[in-house]
Amino acid sequence: MKQVFSKNEIHAIITEETDRDQLIYQLAGEMAAHGMVEECYGKSVLERELEFPTGVPTPVPIAIPHSERSQVFKAGIGVAVLRNSAKFASMEDPNLYLDVKVVFMLAASLNDDHLFMIKDIMEIIQDTQVVTSLLAAKSTEEVEDIMHQEFSKRENER
Repeated sequence: MKQVFSKNEIHAIITEETDRDQLIYQLAGEMAAHGMVEECYGKSVLERELEFPTGVPTPVPIAIPHSERSQVFKAGIGVAVLRNSAKFASMEDPNLYLDVKVVFMLAASLNDDHLFMIKDIMEIIQDTQVVTSLLAAKSTEEVEDIMHQEFSKRENER
């Protein structure tokens, strides 16, 4: 597979974590380590998650947690592929908990790139084949490669 890079900065983790809060801290920590967000981003994401749940009831449930853009240094996405699953409240019904297998944590600023990122993510999560390939990935590099390919495919169509 030829390596392709999209406009987005993407960092991935593959984790055994099953606790939503710990997972959010773990992924936010990875993003902070790469200079994408402030150290406190995980806490802010959790606070927002309580008010505005981000679980999406796709065939393979996913979540798209994010927080204030003031804590974002570089726009991008943190991707967590869960070997088990973590419970996230559904954005459609906060009383319904989904067994989420993939988390896309957004670090975005409000501009056109941000809107494209969200639009692209919404398309990617509808593609069961892409989500299945993320779940089958053996390394974080493979997860990042899949995401870069999917984003660049959409960027080239604009």
